[in-house]
Amino acid sequence: MDRRDFLRASSASLAGLATMSLGQAAPEPPGPQRPRLRFGMLTDPHYADAEPLGTRFYRESLGKVREAVGRLNGERVEFLAALGDLKDMAPREPDTRTQAHLAAIEAEIQQFKGPTFHVLGNHDMDNLSKPQFLAGIVNTGIPKTSAYYAFSRGALRFLVLDACVTAEGRDYDHGKFDWRDSYVPAVQIDWLRKELTASAEPVIVLCHQRLDGTKDECVRNSADVRAVLEESRKVLVAFHGHDHPGGHTLMGGIHYYTLRAVVEGSGPEQNAYAVVEVAPELDVTVTGFRRAVSMTMEHAALAGTR
Repeated sequence: MDRRDFLRASSASLAGLATMSLGQAAPEPPGPQRPRLRFGMLTDPHYADAEPLGTRFYRESLGKVREAVGRLNGERVEFLAALGDLKDMAPREPDTRTQAHLAAIEAEIQQFKGPTFHVLGNHDMDNLSKPQFLAGIVNTGIPKTSAYYAFSRGALRFLVLDACVTAEGRDYDHGKFDWRDSYVPAVQIDWLRKELTASAEPVIVLCHQRLDGTKDECVRNSADVRAVLEESRKVLVAFHGHDHPGGHTLMGGIHYYTLRAVVEGSGPEQNAYAVVEVAPELDVTVTGFRRAVSMTMEHAALAGTR
């Protein structure tokens, strides 16, 4: 480059810098990105050494859960969430045999190579107490006495509810309850509100019974729970089991996704489980395996969380 070319290039560079300083701001460096989070999910194995009843094939749930855990290990998801009704029972069996069913299905869950978290379902107390059930499962890092609890993973907060409580505030215990009498009690709603207020992270809620309506499979005071969730403007999605065909609704800016049940139908093709991925922009994608429904849920009304 000769002296004339050098001066021409230098003048152009200086003019460009002057234009940027006067007419347009330098681009800001990108802010910190939330990492993608992927976790596994299954619900309602209802395992028992019992004859099939209608569309429920209890004994086959061992193999179905074994398949699900193997696939989720291969997918290298962060953790596994089991959304309730892990076990069932044969008619008139002693609770010691029910505990054996619980031990057998939980042994399959514990083949997962990572943290595991459970939600209490109504059938988990059909022949056991809550303390008996909680003693037989592993909620990683959670006290054995906690039926509802919170944990954080991948810049997200997870709140696990226990709706296995009657209108009078009694815990489900050894089948002494009506499965349609399902409530989140006031003390738990207060805890939920405090957790949501304190959380600096977007939130995902896990509950066995549905929170998105008034049908028998829904929590009786689900409107009260939804009001707390909506007020926080931090909740991306609530995941449920319990309603075996599954479903999805969008209410008050929050997605409610119900996963299909493992126990329904005979044969491995009738299985259902999923990988959930939360993207940095907070869209939530469910990739369903076998009968589980795949969908992407765009986050709707989370002020200040992008």
